[in-house]
Amino acid sequence: EGLKREASPRGEPPGSGPLRSPVPSTGDDNLCNVPRAQPCSPAKRSKENQGRRLLFGDPPASPEKPNSPGPSPRCGEQETPQSLGPARPRLFRQEGTCYQEAKRVLHAAVPDRLHARERETGALRQFLREHVCGRRPGSLYVSGAPGTGKTASLSRVLLDCKDELAGSKTIVLNCMSLSSPQSVFPAVAQELGLPAAAGRDGVRRLEKHLTAQGPMVLLVLDELDQLESKGQDVLYTLFEWPWLPHSRLVLVGLANALDLMDRSLARLAARPASSPQLLHFPPYTREQLSTILRERLGQVAGDPVLDAAALQFCARKVSAVSGDARKALDVCRRAVEVVELEVRSQTLLKPLPGGDSPVSPVPKRVGLLHISRVISEVFGDRLAAGAVGGRDTFPLQQKVLLCSLLLLARRLRAREVTLGKLHDTYSQLCRQQHLPAVDQAECLSLVTLLESRGVLELKRAKEARLAKVSLKMEEAAVEHALQDTALVGSILAQGLR
Repeated sequence: EGLKREASPRGEPPGSGPLRSPVPSTGDDNLCNVPRAQPCSPAKRSKENQGRRLLFGDPPASPEKPNSPGPSPRCGEQETPQSLGPARPRLFRQEGTCYQEAKRVLHAAVPDRLHARERETGALRQFLREHVCGRRPGSLYVSGAPGTGKTASLSRVLLDCKDELAGSKTIVLNCMSLSSPQSVFPAVAQELGLPAAAGRDGVRRLEKHLTAQGPMVLLVLDELDQLESKGQDVLYTLFEWPWLPHSRLVLVGLANALDLMDRSLARLAARPASSPQLLHFPPYTREQLSTILRERLGQVAGDPVLDAAALQFCARKVSAVSGDARKALDVCRRAVEVVELEVRSQTLLKPLPGGDSPVSPVPKRVGLLHISRVISEVFGDRLAAGAVGGRDTFPLQQKVLLCSLLLLARRLRAREVTLGKLHDTYSQLCRQQHLPAVDQAECLSLVTLLESRGVLELKRAKEARLAKVSLKMEEAAVEHALQDTALVGSILAQGLR
């Protein structure tokens, strides 16, 4: 205190010269020189696993950098040079922990316990015990909308019954990964250790193998509707295998369509004894989605990260549109990320009192507005042409595409139309109205957007033109919403020329 403070020869404020520390400043007080740890996020799937649902028991991907000298710091921690002494905790460390845990438990992988699917998992378990363990060939068709727990429940049952099924051969195939419906036969042959052969020779070789002596074979085909073909010869062959003399095949098929058996395999109904058993997974209700979200978030210690009203709002909105549990988990996880970024930016900008200890504010909860914002991004407003700043939120190209679907369905008197025919009709309407038209790839993107808004249903195919598009809402409701625009109203009035 008795030192005499003198002005620096460089014009610096008094007292800044003689009292400087001989150790260079590290900028630790304001974190400008401290390397920031990136926020944790789920590992990306590899290219060969994109589009494949995670089955229960799949190891989580954890990519590591090659030639890493040692373990990397955990999320929320920082690397500090040895010369700087013990690391000072980051400003966001306490706040980030709860958000990282919340995002971890909101992953879409299969949990240890599947809520509200006790009846379905019990039916699956009983079927496998009666047919695989009891050496009785048979088939089962499992239907349900996306995100209703079909694959997750079967994966859980297969893991629980692993010891009971040890004496049989289990084959699980996702038909989305096949290049064509006929390629399912070489894929099954490869799993059985047989030389793959295309055509009728390969099918006959498989039939001979499946009717010879040996252990039971459980064949699980996910996304079964991808095997639809002209004449449905592939599906008929597969579902007739269990009823061949001395067959040892048990077939389980999973798909979204409830009416696949009646629509594509009507011939099987002529022989009731050989018809597959049916098991339907209904969409999750609001109460079930609320319970699922509460159970997941209950694994995070401390105060709830999601506000109770926000959780109920998410469950109500998702159940009204699709009943998709994975969509509800995705919405909540995205909302947590939004709040995490808000808190991180506010915390890092807050000054440190005296520069001694970091500020640790109470973390901000995910509220109703955050969930509402994310749901608007995911689902949109369906057909509600609400105004945002006086601007119509439903794009004109999507409206013209819906007009094309309405007019084409009326002309063909069909509920479903192919994407190729829809694009041709859409292009014709655009020419009539002197509007610019998008190409087929962009048309598929428009259909996908309308599907995410709950307006259309899209059944994808190997070729884009063969994908089937249908309305998910009543025609009267769609037409009423489209009449809001004078141009669209005139298109519907004029019809196709």
